[in-house]
Amino acid sequence: MALEPFRQAFSQTTRQGIFFDNASMGPVIPAVTQAMARCMELRQAMPMKYYRYAEELFPACRGRIAALMGAQASEIAFTENVAYGINCAAGAIPFQPGDNVILCDREFASNVYPWMLLERTRGVRVRMVPSGLPENLTASGLSGSSVIAGNPDAACGSGGLTLELLEQYADERTRAVAVSSVEFSDGYAADLEAIGRWCHERNIYFVVDGAQSLGVRPMDVKKYHIDFLAGLSSKWLLGPFSTGFLYVRKELISQLVPPFAGADSVRGDVDALDYALDFKEDASRFETGLPNAPGIAGLNASLAFMEEIGFEAIYKEAWKVSAALIRVLKELHFPLAPCALSDACRSTIVSFQAGPHIPAGQTATEATQKLYRYLREQNIACSFRCGYIRMGIHGYNSEEEVFKAAEILKKYRPSV
Repeated sequence: MALEPFRQAFSQTTRQGIFFDNASMGPVIPAVTQAMARCMELRQAMPMKYYRYAEELFPACRGRIAALMGAQASEIAFTENVAYGINCAAGAIPFQPGDNVILCDREFASNVYPWMLLERTRGVRVRMVPSGLPENLTASGLSGSSVIAGNPDAACGSGGLTLELLEQYADERTRAVAVSSVEFSDGYAADLEAIGRWCHERNIYFVVDGAQSLGVRPMDVKKYHIDFLAGLSSKWLLGPFSTGFLYVRKELISQLVPPFAGADSVRGDVDALDYALDFKEDASRFETGLPNAPGIAGLNASLAFMEEIGFEAIYKEAWKVSAALIRVLKELHFPLAPCALSDACRSTIVSFQAGPHIPAGQTATEATQKLYRYLREQNIACSFRCGYIRMGIHGYNSEEEVFKAAEILKKYRPSV
């Protein structure tokens, strides 16, 4: 089987239990830790070799990141994390006081606080719109015991940013739309192509948090008219922490003034004393200093391995295994987040609640928290987010693991 080497690479993780928590952090293969160690060994033994190594490493990794999303290497900047990338976008967009940016009310904090800061410092208004579902998933499409719909006890709703919501909340002062490719809590996958086209037609900046999709879901920044995309290494790309990247559409780069500046942001000799603030012509103008070489070495190793396996094969397997998980949860009558019921807006994040297993006197959230603790005790790694148990399925996960998880769920007996 084509995916067997991928699964074998993570056998050290899968031997410990069922790891369905890739949406929090992915495991790493030995090649990642080895690449990071080699980087530091070079610095320890001969610092000048370290610099030469980095000069080859950085363009190689930029190229791999760019290929992952249909971009060019010159459109990629290295960052620390998604929040840094979103801050770069927010700070570089030429807002005027009174302009607004549209967000969904289900965004992860990294894609909210940078915009809220603009509201405080530059008079930019943040329009936090209520999450919604595509029209064909409302009413009859979301009825029945397998769905959390209109549940007043749920900590969050379900859904994400839609064209209908954009039409309702945007006006002539809307300058940017910021959205997650996949929402962190329930796995709702935004229609990036439709939203990007809508923004492009209106000259509105389109900013995407790609943390929950890159590595497990196809991405095409050109097709989707994305202006900025922030990503990170440590989730679905199965790389180290504190290593991220930012895509900036090349047509915009020369027009944008980065919100930060440093020695590596500008052209010319960094040792010069004329201090000419002449920003680089590519996306690296958003880098202030030497990037995190050990982290980039680890990310590069992970990307190389995933390329060898084949991203398309990884995407297909993760989709298939997550579909099996959805089927099992429906058969066991666990209420699913609505997006899980449609291929149009689901992802490989599957979120659900305790459903029928709610003792008298407990809320759905309390019962779901107890079920979550039970699953962790049974060595099923997952997360509790916004009233849901969240399971994130990657291509190295298997249907066999899903069936094992189903047997564990069948044995669950809630306590009062």
